[in-house]
Amino acid sequence: MNKIGWMVPAALVCAALSVGCGQKAAEPQAAAATASAAAPAKAPELTLFALDVGVTPNPDGTVVPLTQFLPDEKIIASLRTQGSAKSVPVSVKLIEMSNGQVVGEQNTDLTLSGAATTNLEFVKQGAGAWALGRYVMEVAIAGKPAGRQEIEVTQTLPDGARPKPAAAPAPAGA
Repeated sequence: MNKIGWMVPAALVCAALSVGCGQKAAEPQAAAATASAAAPAKAPELTLFALDVGVTPNPDGTVVPLTQFLPDEKIIASLRTQGSAKSVPVSVKLIEMSNGQVVGEQNTDLTLSGAATTNLEFVKQGAGAWALGRYVMEVAIAGKPAGRQEIEVTQTLPDGARPKPAAAPAPAGA
């Protein structure tokens, strides 16, 4: 074979190698650009570590957890959260389990750092009394389910359904 016969295949091999090497070098950059474009925004670092449902806030902002309520009572969802957040949307829904109807919804944006308690109140509008039956309280943080608690509205409460109030101290000298 003459010199020109070897040069054409050699040139093709060199061209193929240089194109292949160029693609290999560009791939990590393209992969990094794709990864950074596809990386979601940092999710809020806020977690719900307790959902208590009650009727009266304690001095520290929490509520005594209850599972049974009377038709005319205010229902309080007490959310105990941990983490840091800046304007993170929190939604709490009260849903009647017999028909799936949302009978109450509260929305708030939380900005906090560390542990916090947030209370959201549900008061029956219109007829003024909750229908008897089972309900579920559902909490979502930044649109994602974070917790749920089932409760029941009854006509009467059984003995022991509510903590007894603390006895007043006896007067001095009595």
